[in-house]
Amino acid sequence: MPRQKKSVTASDIALRLFENLKQQDDVDIELYNQQRDFVDTDTPYTAFVAGIGSGKTYAGCVRALNASLGRIGNRTIPTPNLGVITAPTYPMLRDATLRTFQDVAQPYIKSLNRSGMVITMNNGSEILLRTADNPDRLRGPNVSWWYGDEAAMYGNDVWRIMIGRLRQFGQRGSAWLTTTPRGRNWIYQLFVNDDDNYELVRASSADNVYLDRAIIDAWETEFSGDFARQELLGEFIAHRGLVYEEFSQDRHVVTELPQSFHHVVCGVDWGYANPGVMLVVGMDGDGRLWLITERYQRQRRIEEWADVALELRGMYGVDEFVCDPSEPDYIRTLQQAGVNAQRANNTVMTGIQTVKHRLATYGETSRGRLARLVISRSCANVISEFEQYQWRETRDGLHDAPIKTNDHAMDALRYAVMAVDKPKQQRLTARTINYA
Repeated sequence: MPRQKKSVTASDIALRLFENLKQQDDVDIELYNQQRDFVDTDTPYTAFVAGIGSGKTYAGCVRALNASLGRIGNRTIPTPNLGVITAPTYPMLRDATLRTFQDVAQPYIKSLNRSGMVITMNNGSEILLRTADNPDRLRGPNVSWWYGDEAAMYGNDVWRIMIGRLRQFGQRGSAWLTTTPRGRNWIYQLFVNDDDNYELVRASSADNVYLDRAIIDAWETEFSGDFARQELLGEFIAHRGLVYEEFSQDRHVVTELPQSFHHVVCGVDWGYANPGVMLVVGMDGDGRLWLITERYQRQRRIEEWADVALELRGMYGVDEFVCDPSEPDYIRTLQQAGVNAQRANNTVMTGIQTVKHRLATYGETSRGRLARLVISRSCANVISEFEQYQWRETRDGLHDAPIKTNDHAMDALRYAVMAVDKPKQQRLTARTINYA
């Protein structure tokens, strides 16, 4: 009799792919101890909170790959399944999280639909790539798992919405987060507890044995105090002496913006090793300022920033780019590219007081009571800096100047607000902005 063929199920295929992945671990997927603990845990809700350069996103993407192949830790889950990977903004998703997942999972990826931002794996599993800047847009199909990268930049409503989606196949799904801490926020409240459903894995930057020690040494020289404890040691810090104690996500962060503005400026802070920043700020008919969008990037040359400036002018009708005056050659480069670039007023204390006044002043609108300065939730780096920008204390306990960390977006914002609030500012005709 001819031999009867044995049927092969999707689970069989997923198991073979997973075993093949495990065999490759020693060669292609190397993890240090804390990364391995995070990848291998079976706990339903897990967070890897660690210093910069600690390989958080890499570990999160390895766990996502395993999940798409049918494994959460040592537990089997059905395949093909549907998962979601999120990042705070589209540039972060595109430039960091997606790139890392492709590096980790390339042999197992069948296709990437960039228009729909959907990854299809060889075994039929799908992964939706989404941003967390508008949480309501995350509502949708049931999923088996969710991975949130740089989650400390999310509002806590993202967690609530995503946990409600973890029900594919009628089973409770799994969620994991990777992030550098940003104060004692909702992640601290959720994961620093004794609940068996939540597990917190911690690591410092120096724990990453695959990172050049010279990089760590440079960071340890540059960073100090609370900022070093947070950024390098991955500690949850209760920040004291915040410059903008008036700021609150509940009061100042919105998901919807006006369609037209009477005046649009862009604050510019230069950087290369540190982030360079461009912030587009629009003024409505009531004189209220809306922080519309941010461009926040390290290692971008001035010629590239000139291209970004032209892009922002075309998208938002920027009237004027007000720039950090410390680099006059950079300002000339923007001018030569054809944009209206000017030196910003860099009077630090006056600028801080101008921003503080707008944060603390409210007025009634058709949207309700709003501050005179409102920030789009898509500006994740600006929000993060607001919650970490601290005063320097003297020996007498007095605040005499801000600490020069977590200040790149804060400087750009100060330039923009000062430019709008300067005396006798000419108001231009309102123009409509298309956010699509």
